Amino acid sequence: FASKKLASPIDDVWDKIGGNFPDAMKKLSKGQDGKYYFVPLYTYPWAIFYRKSVFQQHGYDVPTTWDQLVALCKKMKKDGLVPIAFADKDAWPAMGTFDQINFRLNGYDFHVELMGGKASWTDPKVKAVFDHWAELLPYHQDGFMGRTWQDAAQTMVAKKAGMYLLGSFVAQQFTNKADLDDLDFFAFPEMNPAYGQDTVEAPTDGFMVSKAPKNHSGVVKLLEYLGTPAAEQIYLKADSSVVAASSKADTSSYSALQKKAYEMISGAKSLTQFMDRDSRPDFTSTVMQPGLQKFLQNPKGVDGLLSSIERQKKTIFASA
Repeated sequence: FASKKLASPIDDVWDKIGGNFPDAMKKLSKGQDGKYYFVPLYTYPWAIFYRKSVFQQHGYDVPTTWDQLVALCKKMKKDGLVPIAFADKDAWPAMGTFDQINFRLNGYDFHVELMGGKASWTDPKVKAVFDHWAELLPYHQDGFMGRTWQDAAQTMVAKKAGMYLLGSFVAQQFTNKADLDDLDFFAFPEMNPAYGQDTVEAPTDGFMVSKAPKNHSGVVKLLEYLGTPAAEQIYLKADSSVVAASSKADTSSYSALQKKAYEMISGAKSLTQFMDRDSRPDFTSTVMQPGLQKFLQNPKGVDGLLSSIERQKKTIFASA
């Protein structure tokens, strides 16, 4: 929106609210020109969710490296569990798995370049993402093309699946308090020591200003208020599956899950928004969603797929 000149810069608002947000949130709120365009209100992390009782029952440890994750999947399969709950009927969940592997393997800057149309999809770094993903695919839940994320979450509620990579909104499916208290998560494991676990995928919702608002001074006042912890508290009363974007928010009423989510986001070096927000929506909906589904159904055809994605990307990004 900013690069297409559809939004007004709001550096004057950030002069007032800047102290309320961590550096990663500030970075997230800037356009490519370095000016501020966005006031974050609430956020939530993508992570690997699991049930504490299932891990205790089988003596599983939380994996912190890729090899440990693969080994854990093998153990879970042997123990009769679906290692990774998975659903892609709506075509967007798979983008979350791609993002995690990409920034763990190749780092935040490469993620930004790839989403911005600057890096090539035929780069060996991208092929490496799919090669790693193919290693995990045998542990993904079967029949994912016909399943919604809510259905996949239910397999974890029923203790049939061991893990689920999703946003913390997965908690909405845990309607029984005992089940919800049993829910926990960990950051996607390290894959490249150069980047560790320093990037967190944290889709963040907030406010922007149109190109020519009729009442600019009123808009500035409103955004200055929306950038306060007090405004966030009002919203959070209505939705406990998300957390405040501000590092000064009152977290005393947070559940254990919310506190952990808040710490994970506040402590991140870099935050990403999710593929369909970090890139052009026309590219992600017409090219990446069907492209990832093709890969999931035929992982061996990845070279041709990446060439096709790159060709389509050039056409789409060349258009205004």
